[in-house]
Amino acid sequence: MGRPRLDSLTGLRFLAALAVFVCHFSSPVFPTFADQRTGAAFNAAAGQLGGLGVGFFFVLSGFVLTWSARSTDTTGGFYRRRFVKVLPLYYVAGAAATVLMWGAATRWQDLLAYAALVHVWVPDPRVNFSVLAPGWSLAVEAVFYLLFPFVIRRFRGASGRTAWTGLALCLAGAFLVPVLAYTTPAGITELVGAPNTAGFQMWFAYVFPPGRLFDFFAGMFAALLVTSGRFPRMSLPWVLLSFVPCYVVASHTPLLFGWRAPLLISCVLLIVAAAQRDVARRPTFLSSRTMVLLGNVSFAFYLCHYLVLYALNIKVLHGPFDSGAMVAGYLVASLTGSLTLAWLLYRYVEVPIVRRLRAAGATTATHERT
Repeated sequence: MGRPRLDSLTGLRFLAALAVFVCHFSSPVFPTFADQRTGAAFNAAAGQLGGLGVGFFFVLSGFVLTWSARSTDTTGGFYRRRFVKVLPLYYVAGAAATVLMWGAATRWQDLLAYAALVHVWVPDPRVNFSVLAPGWSLAVEAVFYLLFPFVIRRFRGASGRTAWTGLALCLAGAFLVPVLAYTTPAGITELVGAPNTAGFQMWFAYVFPPGRLFDFFAGMFAALLVTSGRFPRMSLPWVLLSFVPCYVVASHTPLLFGWRAPLLISCVLLIVAAAQRDVARRPTFLSSRTMVLLGNVSFAFYLCHYLVLYALNIKVLHGPFDSGAMVAGYLVASLTGSLTLAWLLYRYVEVPIVRRLRAAGATTATHERT
């Protein structure tokens, strides 16, 4: 008998994607407020949400893959399920971004790197975030997927002490990576809105896949501790409250450190607390039908929201805006448009393609066995 469904984690996926949306909505890339001080204050308040959402996704990925892993899984079967799930929409969104943003410094080399999911291996944010900015995290996830079938065989039989030690080392590693990044010279190429932070530092601390393995492995070790009953019972309300002081700390620390470290422990605890509620069959608003639906479309929402923000702000409304009503209208329009487009992509692109390719893969696997 398989493990119970974790619907609360599906609901949390949407909240993480929404955090990234708010971060990008506040970004100077999409100027919102004509008053520069107001825009800077808004970005300072919301800027850490992007790091929070992406870090949460990486931890969640390790947790869910470990939770759902079966001893009978084959490496080929795992790859088929995962890449069929993410690649079609990744390429569709990338193609749409190429058409919409054509001429915005997109080079053919960037297109090839995006298509091959290798643009995160180049120490240059102009390459990392080219074509479709949110797509970089999928290239990092691809590394996780490639490693998972081999890593889970090592981790599955870990003792409680080993799993706790592994989790502690992963959290420590996530704190250490941005510290190491800041020991490298800042150079002359600084990031927008981030004084004394160079592109190489940004890449090393935030994008470089080996450094993000700490997030992914933390989720794996947490899942092993939950499935073995070794993780203490977490209180979901108290864990949610822990995000407040951690976010304040993240907002008042050096940029790269705030994006990586202060909120990671709360992310692990939130995933654990929500999973424990689902295992105990204690429903939450996160496991409601509405939140599960939003969670199901969250991947499409994550990929397409950047396109909607670009189209509305740059092409249609021509921000920034000098009135609160215009800002509110832009927010409602961009969120509504992103959700609508995400549902359409989920319903008419993601679901049909996943069903068709998985069915073809299952037929191939059956022929291979016979």
